[in-house]
Amino acid sequence: MKKPLILGILTFILDQFTKYLIVKHVDYAAVINVIPIFDFFNVTNIHNTGTAFSILQGKNLLLSLMISLFLSALSLWLYKNKEKFDNLQKYALCLVIFGGLGNLMDRFFRGSVVDFLDFGVNSLRWPSFNVADSCICVAMFLIAIDLLFLDGKQKVR
Repeated sequence: MKKPLILGILTFILDQFTKYLIVKHVDYAAVINVIPIFDFFNVTNIHNTGTAFSILQGKNLLLSLMISLFLSALSLWLYKNKEKFDNLQKYALCLVIFGGLGNLMDRFFRGSVVDFLDFGVNSLRWPSFNVADSCICVAMFLIAIDLLFLDGKQKVR
């Protein structure tokens, strides 16, 4: 369980560090074009009080409470059942926990989540996101791979 935990901690630190750099060095709502071909990749400084795709915008307190409860329950479940998970599952769950914790820290200390990675093609944009969001997406991909192709070698019940 040591390596998945270390990965989670490192991704949390990377998430917080990149957000710190963005807030400190990029004006709010500014757009820095990194890959100009088709306006493919920009760095920006956007603050989101909602969830993915700005769902529940402005409900920061409610979301903070829900996320806190979810992360606490997931962490406890992983800790109590750590011997029943295979390594892929442990890595995925640690990425979810520490990714969620990264965004939760923003909600507590900044009042909103800092998103700064902006991808798209010209006016067709994916919603801005951050390192923590990426960790959660990678974790969901790993869980899907495990369920679809590896059949969750060890089932946790």
